[in-house]
Amino acid sequence: MRKYFIHNGDTENGPFDIEQLKSMQIKNETPIWYEGIQNWTIAGNVEELKSIIISTSTPPKFENFSQQNTNINPPKFNQTQQKEIEKEPKKKNILGNILFGIGVVGAIFIVGILIFGSSNSENNYDENGQIIGIDSSAISVDEEKDRINEELTIKNRNFRNNFEKYIKVSTNNYSYNELGGISNLDVIVTNQTDYMLDEVNVNVDYIKDNGEIFKSEIVTINNIPAHQDKSASAPESNRGTSVEVRMDAITSKKMHFCFYATNGIGTYAVPDNANDPYFCK
Repeated sequence: MRKYFIHNGDTENGPFDIEQLKSMQIKNETPIWYEGIQNWTIAGNVEELKSIIISTSTPPKFENFSQQNTNINPPKFNQTQQKEIEKEPKKKNILGNILFGIGVVGAIFIVGILIFGSSNSENNYDENGQIIGIDSSAISVDEEKDRINEELTIKNRNFRNNFEKYIKVSTNNYSYNELGGISNLDVIVTNQTDYMLDEVNVNVDYIKDNGEIFKSEIVTINNIPAHQDKSASAPESNRGTSVEVRMDAITSKKMHFCFYATNGIGTYAVPDNANDPYFCK
């Protein structure tokens, strides 16, 4: 379900679903934003919201009936006008009949095409599944925009809710000393989403031989392009024989994605949005 943000001129509020917006009595000119559009717009421009917008139009000023024209009698007939009417050339009537005849023939032709088309429904689709004889440009521009925005919302929500499938962290073949000590350690973040990751914070635990954590460090990697890897060097350690890495925070403005971890457990960016917990604006 699409989530909306609104603005009252001073502060931004949201996200709200359409049922919540109904109770807020939004108006045609209420500023609004939702995922899939780049800039703010007004509620009156969003097809889905037109049915819940509160009308702000007012009726025209009432005038006393006594001030209105109450004359129910027709105007006096002018015999001079009658003579002028009788003088109108008959060719106007002929031209009208011709135009009427053309209109009737055209209407019959169109009805015939519609009937013939409906009787051959098996030929209405081409090999690509497209309807034959229907101009795709006739589709409503608003409906097409809504369709594209909805597809974008679904795609982005899939990236956010399944980010661990698309964003991974690993290390290079670092050096370690059997007596303890880690060096030449690089942290690598792989981004398989369609968007740049603005910032990824990686927690690095330096593990001793007995399995205990000697120390932990945070390595931050910025601006990781879509479908690419990016690495950063981690601090060396004079203790430890191995390391473990995990992502502690991820942000992407283009994907509207915010993930933060506490003790290795993901926390919701928007706690009351169970269907899209890592969505942020």
